[in-house]
Amino acid sequence: MEAVRPFFKRYAQAFAAYDADAIAACYVVPCLLVRDGLPTALATEDDVAASVAALLDLHRAWDVQTVRPAEVTLLEEGPGHATARVDWRLGRSRSRMAWTFATTYTLVPSADSWRLAVAVTHDAPF
Repeated sequence: MEAVRPFFKRYAQAFAAYDADAIAACYVVPCLLVRDGLPTALATEDDVAASVAALLDLHRAWDVQTVRPAEVTLLEEGPGHATARVDWRLGRSRSRMAWTFATTYTLVPSADSWRLAVAVTHDAPF
């Protein structure tokens, strides 16, 4: 579990910095995203980059300034994968306005940490 928490902290920092390359580097290809019950397979790094760019555009439109994993719950961990639910909080500096939602992830190990293979977003505001 201790290895999963730092991964999500770095992932959140990349979003807060609008660092598309750092966000995209958190994914393995191919990977699967499920938003609003609709699956999207991302087969290439270009597909991941396009998905990240679209999500960052939405963050810009909402003026998201802070991104943090409010809670990380490890659901399963094995030598070849981990499954975790993350309760996210997005907000603006010095503002009470915030968006909260949860995403369940399947992660696979990489040379230096973890990479995201599946992301299923629940009750997302977008």
